Amino acid sequence: EGHEAVIIERFSAPHALGLVSQVGGRLPLHCSGVGKVLLAHGGPELIDKVLSGGLRRYTPQTVVDPAELRAQLAACRRTGTAVVRGELTEGADSVATRIVNGQGHVVAALSVVLRTGSVTHQAALPSLVAGGLGISRLLGRRPGTRLREA
Repeated sequence: EGHEAVIIERFSAPHALGLVSQVGGRLPLHCSGVGKVLLAHGGPELIDKVLSGGLRRYTPQTVVDPAELRAQLAACRRTGTAVVRGELTEGADSVATRIVNGQGHVVAALSVVLRTGSVTHQAALPSLVAGGLGISRLLGRRPGTRLREA
């Protein structure tokens, strides 16, 4: 919605990070895992709008260089995943994957937030991607459905 992602569900482990995100809350597109997935698949016009509005620095790790962010978004489009290391909240990393509907449009993203250094991002990706594929199938996506730009 606009230049932010809206949180539609949130689950926490017993010893989860004390993040302030809540259902209905919003995340910036340029420095959250979910946001980068949605921005990467939102089309060139949305990317240009977000970049032209200036990129707020939330932590020293926040990517605010437009060229660097464009490169990350291109990688996200190729892999369907985003890894964010302490860009929104210091000490919290986010790994996210796309959710695709039956028409091939990215309509949402699924993410997990990890304490920096607690688990390797590569260890979290297989389960996360499997979850994203499962939700995509529930939305009508079938193997071979081509991705469509926004």
